[in-house]
Amino acid sequence: MKFLTDCSEVMNKYLSLDKGERVPLDVTLHLITCKECRNQVRALKRAEKIARAPLEIPVAMDDFSIEAVMAKIDPNYNSTKNPISIAKWIVGGIAMILFMLTFGLSNYCTANKTVMITFYTLFAGCVTAYCAMFIGTNMDFFVKLMETKKESDDTVKTSL
Repeated sequence: MKFLTDCSEVMNKYLSLDKGERVPLDVTLHLITCKECRNQVRALKRAEKIARAPLEIPVAMDDFSIEAVMAKIDPNYNSTKNPISIAKWIVGGIAMILFMLTFGLSNYCTANKTVMITFYTLFAGCVTAYCAMFIGTNMDFFVKLMETKKESDDTVKTSL
């Protein structure tokens, strides 16, 4: 392994690294022994931290701001908001369960075991598919709910 002794060669090799990439041994050894290069690397890291600071300011990402940005990017943008409210999902789910329960109970005495097993398997599949579609189409609601819960948990922890 050839050890680097020229400071400009070391800095060029350091600057060619990707963010988070491991610093090679020869560059590390040079930085340990050369105070000037070490100071340059520290200055670069401070400059990066200062340049990155405005990007770390939290910006409210509500539906209106997202819609406005998307409309500016693509004038033909059409919002794909869920047209079905959560209340309608819940009413539909309860109705589905009631209909299937009524069918299962009304045919319980007359149907044979194979039909009933098939019915309850179909019933379980329908409920599972319904729940998956409900969660999939209302994902933003659940994400916001989880974020709100996390924020309230963090507030409780900091107040203790």
